Amino acid sequence: MAIERWNPFREFEDWFRDYHRGFLGRLDDRQSLSQSDWLPAVDITEDDKAYQLQVEIPGIAKEDVKLSVDNGMLTISGERHQAHEDQHHHRTERFYGRFTRSFQLPEDVQAEDIDARFQDGMLYVTLAKSNVPQPRREIEIH
Repeated sequence: MAIERWNPFREFEDWFRDYHRGFLGRLDDRQSLSQSDWLPAVDITEDDKAYQLQVEIPGIAKEDVKLSVDNGMLTISGERHQAHEDQHHHRTERFYGRFTRSFQLPEDVQAEDIDARFQDGMLYVTLAKSNVPQPRREIEIH
């Protein structure tokens, strides 16, 4: 057994993290906001040519990640499996299980103009901006 320096805030930090993890889990079950066990962090950036999503999913094989577009909604889903589930864990700080993240596509992105690559635990999704201007349409009010 290793000797650790006592941190008076450690128990509070553990309680706070576990409380919020439990709260979010109950919220998902009660309101069906998500079918996820956890949500990976996503950064979204934009330049003149494209939108870029950077999804942080370390410990997941590329084959365990799915990317789909349906009715203008981009969905990223997958699952991270816990290695050695038969072992006794003293501390688990990473999330395991299924995840799903969905994003509404911007109007200037076409589903055919989406590219994705997976490298070093990161999923990079590029949404090329369309050069085709959207036609202006007057809508009659009834």
